[in-house]
Amino acid sequence: MSEENNKPNQQNQPDGGQPNNAVTPEIDYEKLASIIKGKQTVTEDTVLKSYFKQQGLTAEEMAGAINAFKAQKAEKTPDAAKLQSDLSSANSARLRAEIEKNATFEAVKQGVDVKSIPYVIKMADFKNAVDDDGSINSEKLTEAVKAVLDDVPALKGTQNGDSGGARKIGGDGNGQSATEDTLRGIFGIKK
Repeated sequence: MSEENNKPNQQNQPDGGQPNNAVTPEIDYEKLASIIKGKQTVTEDTVLKSYFKQQGLTAEEMAGAINAFKAQKAEKTPDAAKLQSDLSSANSARLRAEIEKNATFEAVKQGVDVKSIPYVIKMADFKNAVDDDGSINSEKLTEAVKAVLDDVPALKGTQNGDSGGARKIGGDGNGQSATEDTLRGIFGIKK
């Protein structure tokens, strides 16, 4: 081999092997996207005019046909903002249903009567029960259910089978309760 082939190619290295300090130009991506979109629109119009001219349409008929084509294309193009909104709504509904399901299980674990569970769920504040990543924090959910039961203990059933919910206050309605007789005696009321 010759000596030229064994030497590194010095034409590719700038002066003495120093790195090239050339500044890269800044690119305006929004401007670039608008240029591309404009070019696509012009190309589309050119193709449409050429096609309609081949079909034997006049200039006015071509303009009407192009407008009709663009209108039909716009109708068939999905609305990205609406799709994103629908997706957000669906995700929100899914998360709300999952929270309610987990809260129902938690309420049952804490001894809430089945008839009272919808009220517990409605009163509970679950805004902290969802982590930043969208997952349900079971500790915060438990705290929310417990807070409602601490505030309204009547929603929680008792161990003796009392269903919670509406409590009986006063006599049994037939005037024969011992408490009622005691109160009559205290106030001097005769039967």
